[in-house]
Amino acid sequence: MDPEDAGYVCTLTPSALERAKKELNEDPKQRLSQVQTLRKWIKEQPHLTSRTDTDFLLAMLRRSKFSQLRARELIENILVTKATLPEFTSNIDIQDPGVLGFIEKGILIYSPKPDKEGRKYTIIRAGAIDLEDPNFGPKNQVKCSIGVAEMLRREDENANVNGWHLVLDCTGVGPRHMARMPLDLHRKITKIFQDANPERVKGFHFYNAGTFFEVMMAVMKQVMKKKNQDRIRVHETMESLYKEIPMDLWPIEYLPDDYKGPSAGSIESIQAAMKKKMLDPGNRAYVLEATSDKYKIDETKRPGAATPNESFRKLNID
Repeated sequence: MDPEDAGYVCTLTPSALERAKKELNEDPKQRLSQVQTLRKWIKEQPHLTSRTDTDFLLAMLRRSKFSQLRARELIENILVTKATLPEFTSNIDIQDPGVLGFIEKGILIYSPKPDKEGRKYTIIRAGAIDLEDPNFGPKNQVKCSIGVAEMLRREDENANVNGWHLVLDCTGVGPRHMARMPLDLHRKITKIFQDANPERVKGFHFYNAGTFFEVMMAVMKQVMKKKNQDRIRVHETMESLYKEIPMDLWPIEYLPDDYKGPSAGSIESIQAAMKKKMLDPGNRAYVLEATSDKYKIDETKRPGAATPNESFRKLNID
């Protein structure tokens, strides 16, 4: 066994392990040898300076359904974003006020527990963004999303297998919210999450989109892959959402007044728990290291490269 893998202990639940086998082609007996093959390739590439720790490489392989070629492309895509969009992807400090603010203001809400299939949910409340505060621009929103994802993946590797669902609560969204992200910027950010991200996003749920949905879809069709467009669901009522996401996973603010069953707690309590995690010195250090700009790609050193290539490779994976 490679010494770098000596500390790895699989913490997948039985159901997540079964899903990893069926959906991601993961073979527990070959898992670490696959990691070692990918690590060996990275170390042989003169143009790459990449993480090679077990958790990172496993996340790449799982996102790539254990295809070595796709995992290599994903790693290169991640490093390309660090070269071309460093203000969004590098040196992320989850305790920076502009990053932490998306949690404190309840703009990004992460479900504290998974559903019966092990999936977790993120509620994005764009209408809660303070458009007058420059700290709440797209840059910090992306940094918060990437930083929290790194932290949560370290905490629970099951999420990397079972996937996430995004709920876009459009309550309060107006023309100025739409204008804060021009098409070119929207395209760049979408590429980060589609082609340079190890998370498996399995569904997009729009709630209370109203007349803006057609505008949003017109934009998304220009930047979003067809398979992701097919995962979009539009909900006019919370009752419709409850059919997709069980009531016990929702904050109490999203539940009927007469509901007496279990819930995820109040938004305030959910955000307080997440903020506590982000203020943990160990988590901060981990995310800073994981997103460090020391990890990079130098196209001038690519074997056989005549000119730098800053384009993304398109990954045809779920």
